[in-house]
Amino acid sequence: MRYRLIAIDLDGTLLDRAGGLSPRTAAALRAAHEAGIVVAPATARWYQAAVRPFEGIGLAAAAIASAGADVRAPGGDPVAQRPLPAEFAQFVAELCDRAGWPATVALPGFAYRRANELPPWAANAPEWLRPVTSLRDADLTGALAVLAEPGAEDPRLAELRAWSDRVELFDALAFTGDGMVSVTAKGVDKGHGLWALCAALGIDPAEAVAIGDSEVDVPMFRAAGLAVAVETGTPGAKAAAQQLIPGPGEDGVAAFLEAILRE
Repeated sequence: MRYRLIAIDLDGTLLDRAGGLSPRTAAALRAAHEAGIVVAPATARWYQAAVRPFEGIGLAAAAIASAGADVRAPGGDPVAQRPLPAEFAQFVAELCDRAGWPATVALPGFAYRRANELPPWAANAPEWLRPVTSLRDADLTGALAVLAEPGAEDPRLAELRAWSDRVELFDALAFTGDGMVSVTAKGVDKGHGLWALCAALGIDPAEAVAIGDSEVDVPMFRAAGLAVAVETGTPGAKAAAQQLIPGPGEDGVAAFLEAILRE
């Protein structure tokens, strides 16, 4: 089968431990694009951060951003955007402040990045990223997703998981390997994002490949014609995949793209 769309997780799958693209991976992505394959980051990152690695190599990528809550066609036109419940956005802002958790709250046009201290680059942050030390006064109207970074044993995680009947909670991995929790509205995940993007572009999901490394990727594994996990991924992701490839340190995505382009 000739695949028409490749949805690729970023952290732990495509990007190296420095958060970048290797020369081989960049070349493979360009070759896939030139062959007419739609390349789309599928990530818990907000839209502007999701497409940034692709813009850096001259590609106008589609995107399944904010863990499926913000789906956009190549060039940035919105396909589907599903906000979090307003009461949850208020709750999670208070929880992150109280617990001291680093967190990113994605909105359609930008993201708040909460940390206990402002980073050195805060004064020069791009317009689509707003570093803050508290979310108390942040306007979270229309917030699409939250990416929280609690410690693995933090007892306050129970407060977050108590919302599991009203929001979607998925464990995810940063490019550093650190654990995170991705939160979207109920019924919103990367799988629904993949379906929405395929429908907007006139592509049969059976003609799509999904590549990822953690539980947040499993819904898009179920939606795609081919599910591919990296060997450095979580046990749950690897069990849900039909094919395994090497991790980003060994240019696994690049090797996979090169192989399908030869078929």
